[in-house]
Amino acid sequence: MRIMINSFSAVLIILILSLIIKSTALAHIPLDTSVSATKAEPIFVKDHQISWAAYNQLDNAGDVDYYSFQVEQGEEIYFSMVIPEIERYQNFRPDVALIGPGLENNYAGYDKNYINSFLKLDPDEKIIIVRDDQADPKIFFEPFTRTSYWRRQQFSTAAPAAGTYYLEVFLAEKAQGKYTLAIGRKEVWSLRDLIKMPKFGGIPESLSKKRILPI
Repeated sequence: MRIMINSFSAVLIILILSLIIKSTALAHIPLDTSVSATKAEPIFVKDHQISWAAYNQLDNAGDVDYYSFQVEQGEEIYFSMVIPEIERYQNFRPDVALIGPGLENNYAGYDKNYINSFLKLDPDEKIIIVRDDQADPKIFFEPFTRTSYWRRQQFSTAAPAAGTYYLEVFLAEKAQGKYTLAIGRKEVWSLRDLIKMPKFGGIPESLSKKRILPI
């Protein structure tokens, strides 16, 4: 009898978790952003095709957060940016730069020499800068973090060559704020990932180890 009850409980838990995951199209595994995020020591994304979320923040003008991942030729590189719907963040619009081999340079209106110096680009690195110019971005509610967000930029491309690619989040203006950078589309969850989320009483590990900007 005990074995039957335990089996039933296990099946019930699996079904509940499956429904929770399926009910949220924006469920991402949180990246640990408490570690270094410099060009020399970027935050490494193990599998860029899995759906990750970097809950992070820019504290000062000139700050840059670096994320790196390995890509095979032809694989999709996807990312999107959302900002918490907080009044003082209404004009907080970080830029995102994709850097890697074989890309066609697009400086999105920035001065080339300024960006190359600001983002510490090597001479052989190529860059695509994705900016957000929406006057009225859409708002959505994310159940896993219980937060409303503004949808900002979104980008997808096929990798022109295999190698190491970087995503660099930066803001040239004097401003600070929180952001969530989503990388990848494939939803792959473990029970541990679910328990970490605010919906289950946890918070992303990265936000528990650093100074957090007030809401």
